[in-house]
Amino acid sequence: MGSTGGKTGSKPVRHTVLGDGAASGRAQRFLGSIVGAMIGDALGRKVGSLGWPDIRERFGASGVTSLGPDADSNDHMSDGLVMLALSLDGAIRFDRALVRGLDPMVELRATYTLWSSGAGEGAGQAGWLGKHLPQRLVGSSAVDAVAAGLSGEPTGLPEFQYVAIPASVSSLVSREVIAHAGRVCRVLGMSGESVLAAQALSVILQQTVVTRNYIRGFSQVMEVDADEFGPEDGDLLRLMRAADSLSRPDITPEQIETLGDGFTPASALAIAACAVQSAGTNFDEAMRIAVNHSGNSAVTGALAGAIGGASFEGLEVIPPHWAENLSTSAKLVFRLAQDVPEQLSDSPRDDDEWNRRYPVMTEISSDAAAPSTASPISAQERFLGSMLAGAVGDALGFAVEFNDIDMIRRHHGADGVTGPVLRDGVAQVSDDTQMMLFTLEGLIRAHVARRMQPRDNDPVPEVQHAYQRWYHTQGPEWRTSGGPYAQHLQRPDGWLITHRELFASRAPGSTCMTALANFAQTGVFATPQHRINNSKGCGGVMRAAPVAAWSNDPSEVFLVAVRTAALTHSHPSGFLSAGVLAVIVHQLLREVPLRDAVRMARDLLVRWPEHEEQLQVLDRAVALAERGRVTPEELKAELGEGWVGEEALAIGLYAVLATDNLRDALLLSVNHSGDSDSTGIVCGNIGGALYGTRAIPADWLKTLELRQIIETITNDALAEFSPGPPTDPSWPQRYPAW
Repeated sequence: MGSTGGKTGSKPVRHTVLGDGAASGRAQRFLGSIVGAMIGDALGRKVGSLGWPDIRERFGASGVTSLGPDADSNDHMSDGLVMLALSLDGAIRFDRALVRGLDPMVELRATYTLWSSGAGEGAGQAGWLGKHLPQRLVGSSAVDAVAAGLSGEPTGLPEFQYVAIPASVSSLVSREVIAHAGRVCRVLGMSGESVLAAQALSVILQQTVVTRNYIRGFSQVMEVDADEFGPEDGDLLRLMRAADSLSRPDITPEQIETLGDGFTPASALAIAACAVQSAGTNFDEAMRIAVNHSGNSAVTGALAGAIGGASFEGLEVIPPHWAENLSTSAKLVFRLAQDVPEQLSDSPRDDDEWNRRYPVMTEISSDAAAPSTASPISAQERFLGSMLAGAVGDALGFAVEFNDIDMIRRHHGADGVTGPVLRDGVAQVSDDTQMMLFTLEGLIRAHVARRMQPRDNDPVPEVQHAYQRWYHTQGPEWRTSGGPYAQHLQRPDGWLITHRELFASRAPGSTCMTALANFAQTGVFATPQHRINNSKGCGGVMRAAPVAAWSNDPSEVFLVAVRTAALTHSHPSGFLSAGVLAVIVHQLLREVPLRDAVRMARDLLVRWPEHEEQLQVLDRAVALAERGRVTPEELKAELGEGWVGEEALAIGLYAVLATDNLRDALLLSVNHSGDSDSTGIVCGNIGGALYGTRAIPADWLKTLELRQIIETITNDALAEFSPGPPTDPSWPQRYPAW
């Protein structure tokens, strides 16, 4: 890739927001959003935490209205500037990895890790910023917050919202921008309302940069894409609509304060939106309104500055006196921002100087072939990997489910399926992934309930409720599918059910459908003792992996997985296989070697009555893996076809044990005669927990159906099960507990 010809060619290789690069009007509006954010951040910091009466007393009746010539003398790099710098550098490196066919999310995480670990100074991986940024980061609370977020212990730093500004130019499609912003947020451990607000800001800015008009951005959030931003009565949409109604040229600080204080993400965005709309085309007035109130003036000022600066003619709309008084650190951030249009253009720059300026760290690690340089796989990455890779395996297998190996070879070649098979442009998932997601949602809601009522330790009723919601997506009306839950709710509640994509019918298992219909009629939970059928189909095990997150105690994990599987499958091999899978994933999340994880699950299995059949097939899978990769014909002869729980578990586990990477494991797990989607999801659940998200081929993830939903709910689960779960009022609306 090390050509010296500047651009990669004369013809655009893609269509991006920033199009022709630095010379485009969109690029000027993007740069306007950066400068505007820095101005608003600096102006807001002048009033600090003062209330409006104190601001008025110190600065006069209009409040603070300018930075003043003394601003440049203070070169302190605020938390806001730090977040802008790290996010801009991350955006460039993300796109460089994307262009090279590498995993861009791994590159983004590596970028944040580089700067938060203090390793940037003088490091070749730091590029040109290594000479300018490290000394400015010393003692920064933002750097500490980034490090905490990467480790899964988010601090809730308000300036994390600024990551949405570079994310806004990631795509021309609004929902892709929303999805991308969500992924960036979750790298930093953000969850709940903070993610929704950042996603809303990103799409407001995207529409403003593209159309020149912030009104389009606001309407995109409140009307076109409103379903992406929580319930209608949630804080974000409620406050955005209140801001729209409140906007007027003569608005007062007291009226602004009816929207909140800016310390919550939704109130900060609402205040910024109100300020910009009230000011019309007057940037100075937008800044004055945004910061002169009681509350978090730096963040409300920055968000208003970003929106106002992206409007109309971009940089030209910002009066010169603002930029003249920005600090040296702010000017460094602006120089960094100027490189974004060079990279995120239709024809991204790629020459030797550019490679030195922004080295791709994942490429360096690969070239060096030094495993020690790779960052450790966190438990959070392993769990997300388990959910995503499970869905990828499901999608690979769903394309060939019901086909024997001869038909697979006829349709896909001698090697069988070698990658996602696209239908309607995506790799479609089956009911396996749908039910996995509803299992995870039920567990989140059960955990919320347990926090509200500490004596409520049984997650099974909430998971049953989740399964009835899934049953509703498959056709039956809620009043008949909801059973006893429908007596309390006129319609199914929570965030997950709002996604119409989940209403697709993907060959749902007859046992699950019949069992859930039975519960809807009787209201009686099926259990390992109270059995409703003799099915040992794989519909219990294929949805069990999320239970790994429920408890630190592997025996409790085994029990909960068994009980949730037994809601639909009453044969011991139908529910014991679920317990084995959940414990294997549970142990892998804790960095236990795979074979030791299997031994732990085996030890727990043999404590249960009627375990002999499951144990026999589990042992055969482990023994078969000692032979390495076998043919699909041998696999069928040894382990079966995967239609029943113990066989689906055995084939999925065997595929991971017999290979040394996730890609090969997934392909091995689906290229056989049998239930390929269920063996694929089991393999992905195990392999994803073993290797992490970084091991999932980027091009496979790119086409995965429901990817955004999977990532969102998994990161929500990580937040809920963390030591500091979300406490904002929108969370119980997103995951109602009762």
